[in-house]
Amino acid sequence: MGSTLRKGQRLRPLHPALAEREWGIAGDEVGAVLCCYRTDRAESGVRVDVKFSSGRMVWGAPATEFFVIAEPQPNTPSVH
Repeated sequence: MGSTLRKGQRLRPLHPALAEREWGIAGDEVGAVLCCYRTDRAESGVRVDVKFSSGRMVWGAPATEFFVIAEPQPNTPSVH
């Protein structure tokens, strides 16, 4: 994940089977970032805490296991 995640940003698991097996969530479930951080251990990379639509929480998951869902762009009025 190249950019820094921010609170409230919507995510979906990158690998549905891993999400179901490791975290007990549906592979296509959408979650919102609660917190994004880096631990003291250099090899652990960026970690993220996520709350999913089912109410399930995932704590300290590798940020690389998710992809960001693009936020809908507000309709911009056309100028005539």
